[in-house]
Amino acid sequence: MQAEFVLPGRLVRLRTTVESDIADYLRWNLPGLKAWQFDGPWFGGTLDKMIESRKKWLTGERLQPYHHLEIDVTDHGHAGWVNVYVHPGDPHMTEAGIDIVDDSLWSRGLGTEAFGLWADYLFPALNLTRLGYSTWSGNPAMVRVGEKLGFTLEGRIRRGCEVNGQFFDRIKMGLLRDEWQARRDGKGHGAHF
Repeated sequence: MQAEFVLPGRLVRLRTTVESDIADYLRWNLPGLKAWQFDGPWFGGTLDKMIESRKKWLTGERLQPYHHLEIDVTDHGHAGWVNVYVHPGDPHMTEAGIDIVDDSLWSRGLGTEAFGLWADYLFPALNLTRLGYSTWSGNPAMVRVGEKLGFTLEGRIRRGCEVNGQFFDRIKMGLLRDEWQARRDGKGHGAHF
């Protein structure tokens, strides 16, 4: 059996998937959860593909670099995940994502810490020049997470998505390796990774 990989933080820890996480994914696979109102609600999908992917990962080789890790909250347990989308042949457009499913855990700094730990892992593990993420104007909390971590607004696609008959902008945020490194070295301003 392979040892669990863990990235420890103060409020959260990121770790590799374990068998018991599948039950959480099945429990979260409900269209009415508040989290899905903010995570690309125009997709209208389910977690079915993710559940199958996690099951395959559990029986596979589990080689680094990891493309997803689970989020554990110190006083709660398994709360969500982080992931990365690497574009083969175009690593400069690598994008990351995060989901904390239980809305009672929002606005506590957990997402900021988890996303910062994830960036700390991804930059060296994937030898990234830039790390980005996409969100939308209907999810201002995710924009604030990026701003706290030093991400810069790189683009706004006006009326790029429609949710419940209302148009919203899609937002692209990015962080360059030298910006990330300066913050890690204490030369940047604001929150440190």
